Amino acid sequence: MPPRRFADVFLLMMGMLFFLGSWSYAQSRFTDVLVSVVKDKIVAVSGTGQSEIALSVGETVLSTKAQGLTALVITTTRLLGFSSTLHHWSEQPLDLEEHVTRSSVIRELSIVATDQHLYGFQAPQAHWSSDALGVNEQVRELRADGHVALAVTTVRLIGLSAFVNGFQTLELQGDEQPQVVEHAGDAYLIRTTRRTVMFRSRVAGWTEMN
Repeated sequence: MPPRRFADVFLLMMGMLFFLGSWSYAQSRFTDVLVSVVKDKIVAVSGTGQSEIALSVGETVLSTKAQGLTALVITTTRLLGFSSTLHHWSEQPLDLEEHVTRSSVIRELSIVATDQHLYGFQAPQAHWSSDALGVNEQVRELRADGHVALAVTTVRLIGLSAFVNGFQTLELQGDEQPQVVEHAGDAYLIRTTRRTVMFRSRVAGWTEMN
């Protein structure tokens, strides 16, 4: 083989090895998380290794869910979120006599509704957000797709993104009622009896469509 041809093949092979090595590293570093309960502790396993968190005396695990880089554990006293990206557990205490009614987990986000609050866990930051429900306010619908989550209550629309901190709220006006909820890409489009609004993953707040 001519020297120049050999050099070209060598460089091509080195490039492929570098790419495959980088891809394998990324795959091993950020992989789907598995979660299980072992005796008196909760164990999350991902490509970054194993992480444990101990249960308190008298604390009971009610449910576990995992999707992509995110795990959610609901116990009798708190919510536990695990971020595979940061390899970190974060906890959100529940109030006395507070009960979880609905929950949803997607790749980088969890949303939980109780009879008193909405809670959201953002895996990229391993951060919990909370929003208290008003007197007589009830969660009618809870959704999560892509990088966004949506709660429809009796008085407002509440969005949560994996990338923008905190819940984003839009109050319903008078007798306004949501009629159609659509998810497209990383956004929710909601048509109500009065208007059409959109919540997007990388934009704070709600946008009213003309």
